[in-house]
Amino acid sequence: MYGDAMVEILSSLSVKNLLRFKCVCKSWYSLIENPSFVSKHLKNVSTRLIVVYMDEDDGTDEYYHPTDLSCMFPDETLADLSVQDLDHQQPATGVLGGPYDGIYCIFGLRDRITLWNVATRDSRTLPNYGPTCPRNTKVYKTSVGFGLDPNRNDYKLIMIYTYWDERTTELHEFSLCTIYNLRTNSWRDLVCFKTIHYCIPHSHGCTYLDGLCHWLWELEDSKHKIIISFDMANEVFQEVQCPDIASSAYMETLDLYHDSLTLLFLNTTNNHYEIWVLKERIWSKHLSVTLLGVEEPLGVWNNGGFFVQSDSRPRRLLLYDPNTQEMRDLGLRSFWFSVYNFKESLIPVKGVDSFSDI
Repeated sequence: MYGDAMVEILSSLSVKNLLRFKCVCKSWYSLIENPSFVSKHLKNVSTRLIVVYMDEDDGTDEYYHPTDLSCMFPDETLADLSVQDLDHQQPATGVLGGPYDGIYCIFGLRDRITLWNVATRDSRTLPNYGPTCPRNTKVYKTSVGFGLDPNRNDYKLIMIYTYWDERTTELHEFSLCTIYNLRTNSWRDLVCFKTIHYCIPHSHGCTYLDGLCHWLWELEDSKHKIIISFDMANEVFQEVQCPDIASSAYMETLDLYHDSLTLLFLNTTNNHYEIWVLKERIWSKHLSVTLLGVEEPLGVWNNGGFFVQSDSRPRRLLLYDPNTQEMRDLGLRSFWFSVYNFKESLIPVKGVDSFSDI
């Protein structure tokens, strides 16, 4: 019905415009709702920067309490540094996890989880779920992942619960993996798997790529970093080795660059900030640079640069641009920053039958 050129043009437009175009006619509505078009749009739209940070104390309020804030830079080139506040748009109060393909998970009180599509402003509160704890244990840490099962065209939320054994005062030998399916709006326990030889961080985020969720963990004995991948279709875990020099890495972040897994870290042997990219199961160094007056690499940007925060107080959010070999101050001040690459999406989260026609 529509030529390739028309579909290509539409798939590059903003979600805001596409939601308006759905009202033009039934055929446009069907096209924009089509899962293939939703996937194509997600690949074609530009990446934007979202920052979570803590507001500053200006010293004028004796009752000041630190507050976590979140904002987005609407300009994908970051030439315009004006920001859009996201806090007042959240459909629920809680800790943000993600974003995953434009979707946030909001972890609220009483273990309530809400999926939130930032662009469409649709949301869904998930059914209550409480993990079954082994005897004499309690939940110690939780790792989260979200992504598409390409075989079933269904989005899944992955929760990995690590337990603390109150009897032995040590970590329990096994962790529990549970899965929420968006299509069925239901939870299920997948498997208990042995994690005692891993040091698992508390994380509300993962790196999703081509049907796999990836987390950066650490081997308990050697303290070397290891990437744990979860296949969303086959529902199995596997290990991915990090670069050989990862033993000298500090403050590592796992990201994506040009649709490849990417590690950003400070190499403590030479004090270089380095970016390594995984292609066809081989790691290669993409960038190595020495920077002064900064600390803690935060994340990779789509131009091959990366974000860091200054070592001064208050912290400044900075972007290293490899093309100009210069640092840019993005204008935010805080005690700490977390940065996220964000793509707005048409993925439906509202209503039980969102994916019933896929």
